[in-house]
Amino acid sequence: MSTENTDVVPQSLHSFYNDDGTVLGYLAIDSDVNGVSGGGIRMVPEMPAGDLCHLARAMTLKYGFLKWPFGGAKAMILTHRDTLSLEQRQRCVRSFAEQLRPFVGRYLPGEDAGTNDDDLRLICKTAGLMRQKSIPDSGYFTAWTVRVCTEQVAALQQRSLDGARAAIEGFGKVGGALAGQLSDLGCRIVAVSTARGAVYDPNGLAVDRLLRARETAGDDCVNKYQGGERIDTTRLLTVPADFLIPCALSWSIDTSNAGDIQASAVICGANNPVTEKARGILSDRGILYFPDFVANSGGVLGSIVGSLGVERTRTIELMNQIFKPKVEELMAQARTTERPLEETARRIAMDNHKAMKQAAEQHPNGLFSGIIRIARRGLMPAPLKRVLGPMYVKKTMS
Repeated sequence: MSTENTDVVPQSLHSFYNDDGTVLGYLAIDSDVNGVSGGGIRMVPEMPAGDLCHLARAMTLKYGFLKWPFGGAKAMILTHRDTLSLEQRQRCVRSFAEQLRPFVGRYLPGEDAGTNDDDLRLICKTAGLMRQKSIPDSGYFTAWTVRVCTEQVAALQQRSLDGARAAIEGFGKVGGALAGQLSDLGCRIVAVSTARGAVYDPNGLAVDRLLRARETAGDDCVNKYQGGERIDTTRLLTVPADFLIPCALSWSIDTSNAGDIQASAVICGANNPVTEKARGILSDRGILYFPDFVANSGGVLGSIVGSLGVERTRTIELMNQIFKPKVEELMAQARTTERPLEETARRIAMDNHKAMKQAAEQHPNGLFSGIIRIARRGLMPAPLKRVLGPMYVKKTMS
């Protein structure tokens, strides 16, 4: 774990083991609401358990900010997934799932870095867990909330997005979708990166061409792209830009590079991309930091709304009605109190979390709660869920 962050102590941290005694993975439960915690399962070669605890805390804050009655959790399976055969991968996933059996009714898993829908289906079937419904547009919805936050920052800074410069670290499902959305608003995407490198053009990259190249070349799209300057991935973070938007790994911005960032705002599409000490440097330099648990909450919000079975257009409409007012209220409170945006967002998230826990304890078996439990078990007819679901989501998150 990065030494530039304060340790996060979760509600509980559970270790799972292989037959030979080596560690297979972990489950960090940061909090719960009515005994339920939600968060994705990663499959990675290595990650400190401390970093997993930070990710679980981010889920607590994310659900708290959205005002959705879940606690935060995160899990990881430690394996070199790219070297596994399908049979080996399934055996590894099944072993992890068997050790998740004690968490039935307490933990709702979802996809995360390195896992896919097949993995989650096997995990939930083996462990008997209910799952958070995966939606194909998760990257788009995550990018959508990042874009909304970027629009809000531009308005705060009295800057037009038309012609503004954005550098995007990570050109995957989220970063690629975000580049397209911002480009449609007239924003110049001056740099993007993947695991294979980065490309920079101060006049703006042709996003459509980059997206087409990604379809055929994957991460190598930055090298196949005709035009621009090939730069090191670390340099992307410090190119001249109005908005720096990290959409890749955790802790990519730390004390070694925070002093060199030229953007006026860092808006987080990735989970935990900026260390605690680096956030202090950004603040001292007058660079606005927009926290990840707000900006990238679209994947969670889209999954919640999408699980109702409503069509994509209606999903976006509901997200618009739910998310934009929350961000506008966040910005207004930060201005009124003259407190940092992140501090204000954390206070809102934790106040909501506390209120949801108290409400769950006072009314654990209400009629509406019973209806939702039926829906989560897949026992509610789809037409009825499409009618009642949006009403419940809007009522809960208002």
